[in-house]
Amino acid sequence: MKERYGRPIVTVTINTGGLDAAAVADLEQRAHRLGAAEHLLVEARDVFFDRVLKFLIFGNVRRGHLYPLCVGAERGIQATLLAELARSRGSSTVAHGCTAAGNDQVRFELGYYALKPDVTVIAPWREWDLTSRTRLIEFAEQHQIPIAKDKRGEAPFSVDANLLHASSEGKVL
Repeated sequence: MKERYGRPIVTVTINTGGLDAAAVADLEQRAHRLGAAEHLLVEARDVFFDRVLKFLIFGNVRRGHLYPLCVGAERGIQATLLAELARSRGSSTVAHGCTAAGNDQVRFELGYYALKPDVTVIAPWREWDLTSRTRLIEFAEQHQIPIAKDKRGEAPFSVDANLLHASSEGKVL
């Protein structure tokens, strides 16, 4: 980002309850190691509960009538808080690392545009020459960006945790 756009990069972690102190510290260290000028932590557990979770719990809202609707709702509050942060800092641009095939990019971008219509959104996976997971791993290796082992296909699942629950997404088993 820094090389491509020539601007200082500020990274943001919005903790909705899935990160402990060690994970937050690791994210901040990685951000600085990769050239971020600043890393911000937004502790959002209370906001996530007050604005979103209590209504999902009271309404017994479930995805497909099976399990709590939570990750999609989490993305909405993350987008809201990032748009609010960008506005308060006078930032004209935000970026995200969602894949071009994922619904998270829609959740984030619609939230940004709804709350800060003049924002410019950078989505490297969609805009750069990152046409596959393999190409993304090659890019990371070329630029000495550490990546998790599971991104190389070693783990059969991923976990997304927040204040309410952890959802596991399985690959082909």
